[in-house]
Amino acid sequence: MAPVLATQTLHTLRHLYFISSRLGPSSFSQHTFVYLTAIDILTAYPLQSDAFLKSIASSHFGQIPRHPLDRTLDLYFLNTVEHFTLVLSPVTNEELLVAAAVPYLAAGGNHNMLPIFEAAHSVMLAVLSAPQSAEITAKHLPFYIDALFKVFPENLSPRQFRLAFKTLLRVTAPPSPLSATQPDLPATLLELVHHRALHAPTSPLPPDSVALALAGSDAPPPALSEQAVLVLTLLDALPFLPIILLEEWLPLCAELMNVIEDNDMRDVTKRRFWEVLVSGEMDPERSGVAVAWWTSKGGVEAVLYGRERLAEGDKMMSGALPAGGRDSKL
Repeated sequence: MAPVLATQTLHTLRHLYFISSRLGPSSFSQHTFVYLTAIDILTAYPLQSDAFLKSIASSHFGQIPRHPLDRTLDLYFLNTVEHFTLVLSPVTNEELLVAAAVPYLAAGGNHNMLPIFEAAHSVMLAVLSAPQSAEITAKHLPFYIDALFKVFPENLSPRQFRLAFKTLLRVTAPPSPLSATQPDLPATLLELVHHRALHAPTSPLPPDSVALALAGSDAPPPALSEQAVLVLTLLDALPFLPIILLEEWLPLCAELMNVIEDNDMRDVTKRRFWEVLVSGEMDPERSGVAVAWWTSKGGVEAVLYGRERLAEGDKMMSGALPAGGRDSKL
């Protein structure tokens, strides 16, 4: 009887979602408790979970419905299926979840569709992160990366973009199943962000409302440019890189950080760089590589004084020795 009762409960909450979605998903604690408890019970029964999700799938599959009520039901579907990605088969994840999320991935420009836009991205990340979805991830990752860059920074906030990219790095880096068949994916993702950061706008982005709320009564965080956010995105990825890539990208991140013109934005990236190195985000092996780079391979100079060295260039005093070596007189 457990899956039957859980399914009936979720159907009831779905029919009331046009009301509860207006109030917010966490505004009514009893509603949230019943909803999550029913999901927890149903996830223990994969076959019944599969049947339930197919029964509440959109009738306008593969497109955005015109009627607001249909879009509300799609929002309920996306918010619910996110919790089932680990127990569903790869076929269902691809043919049901990915197909339902794809039409909404670029819908963030419409303020009324912002919740469903965010839900679609959450579903995509949940599917790509599922261990059984390695083949699906390899197939859909290029499309999703392209969609991610298209909606940032207009529709995705810096916090959301950094979280999405860090999730993708975790999915593609060892020891994930995908890294065994696609070992070059982490380097490719880093190169995409690095290239975009070199040519990204340097004007400050609008403040992130969530970041301001998290700051509370403290001083609000400084406004960051798209370029600074992309540098922070690369720094967030350092703890997940293989050792060989980490040794390569530590100096590259320091060099890119010093390209930022604004002093306040550059200071934010410096603090984040130091936080990644010392806060325990890296495992002991990666921490050892980072310490060696910081102490004996130019890390201190690159991070703390790289901007000054970049401004000085290759200046030499008049009368300095030529670059060529001395001729031997023997």
